[in-house]
Amino acid sequence: MAQRLLCLLLCLVLLGGLLPPPASALISLEEERKMGEEAYAEVIAAIPLVDDPDIVDYVRNLAKRLEAYVPDKPFPFTVYVADVGQMNAFAIPGGYIFMYRGMMTALESEAELAGVLAHEMGHVWRRHIAKRIEKSKSTNLASIAGLLAGLVLGGMVSPALGQALTMGSVAGGVQQQLAFSREDEQEADWAAFKTMTSAGYPPREMERSFQRIWKTEDYMGGNTPVYLRTHPTGPQRMEAMADMTRTWKGKPLHYDNSEFLRIQTRLIALYDPEPQAEKLLTNRRLSDPNSPYPIYGLALLNMRRHRYESALQFLERLGKLWPDNVYQIRAEGVCRLLMGQDAKAEALLERTLAKRPDDQDTLLALGQAYQRQGRLNESVKVLRRLVAQDETNQAALYELGISLGRLGQVGEASLYLGLSFVQRHNYRSAQYHLSRAVNNLADKPELQAKAKQALEQMDVNARLKRKRQAKKEDEQRPSPFVNYDLDRPYTLPLIPAHPSGR
Repeated sequence: MAQRLLCLLLCLVLLGGLLPPPASALISLEEERKMGEEAYAEVIAAIPLVDDPDIVDYVRNLAKRLEAYVPDKPFPFTVYVADVGQMNAFAIPGGYIFMYRGMMTALESEAELAGVLAHEMGHVWRRHIAKRIEKSKSTNLASIAGLLAGLVLGGMVSPALGQALTMGSVAGGVQQQLAFSREDEQEADWAAFKTMTSAGYPPREMERSFQRIWKTEDYMGGNTPVYLRTHPTGPQRMEAMADMTRTWKGKPLHYDNSEFLRIQTRLIALYDPEPQAEKLLTNRRLSDPNSPYPIYGLALLNMRRHRYESALQFLERLGKLWPDNVYQIRAEGVCRLLMGQDAKAEALLERTLAKRPDDQDTLLALGQAYQRQGRLNESVKVLRRLVAQDETNQAALYELGISLGRLGQVGEASLYLGLSFVQRHNYRSAQYHLSRAVNNLADKPELQAKAKQALEQMDVNARLKRKRQAKKEDEQRPSPFVNYDLDRPYTLPLIPAHPSGR
């Protein structure tokens, strides 16, 4: 009873806007930022990312909408979508948030997704990881960064990888200290509740999202969802969320869920294993024949499988449910481009661009359509627009390089081809093309400097990669009791807490 009253009191404090500021006696923001950068480098090298512009833009725009209601945030938020089918999301120092596609496909609404995302923002805003680290002052911050990466990767992508990143960094007791406490989780819940309701989402949706995650544990048996292993929940936490919903006095809130359903369908069609995606989308179509989303998904899935005639049939059906819809028109334009129908594709893509002038998929496909028809100057113009929006779009960089090369502009073509290969992590080809760019861009010093900078950054990245690899190899070195090296100083090995080593 006392705990229930305490939860109610804390809910009222939050809903009244009286949540106290994060404790100031923590590691500095600069130290936290540096740790975040180190952990980010480890995580980004291990987790594949979703790079579809529609999906990434959707999640980041949702984050911006929520971020507007986070007061006194220590860092700007940067959100990534991980191409991993598990139900998970996590934040690391510095404001980096990773949302797994498995979480996005498991939820049922944008508001549910907003609740999970706002919860991760709450951990960053309240500096919970910094608080955990503050309790481990005997451990140096560089080791903590490695441990953070190991904790989020262990059991999520590869348990062996997570163990490699954490082995030798700190003793097992520190791992326990870095785990979020019940109070941390409750505070992040309260912060998220205030954020998402301020952004216009109904309070009940956050409770639903976490109930859905929690109930999944019973459905999966011993295979507990990763999110519950890193964010433990339970009856008390669910009751606290229910109390927040019951005591909330705001006006009824409504939102449009159509874009979430489209993006979720796109994730399933383009990133789920193909047999799994086909089964799920077919079942959804059978259960709701009038819904456009399964038809849209089956069209995308058939394009992914290079079954363009079947994709076109689905797109024609979709046109009856989505008349004059920009995404149906764009998908048909891309499909006809892949079928070699360049003129028809061009007409559809130009219609799309008139509706969405900055749409990245449309700009890329239209640039390719112009290129295939020999209209190289038009291709270059469109692709430059796309590269100006996103300098990391490797397909746009590559196609721009090809069009410029066919126009005889060797130096600039080499620059964009080199930058494209950097994004693909094909450093041998990148080195060749960027060196060629430097030699051929003497008359364009700004572009020449860009090529030189890319070459220098490649060298820096290579050194950092070698350093990280050496660190991992050193941490995985066998115990000196097993393989003692007289040339190395003797150190006591870490003694596991359990005789089995677990």
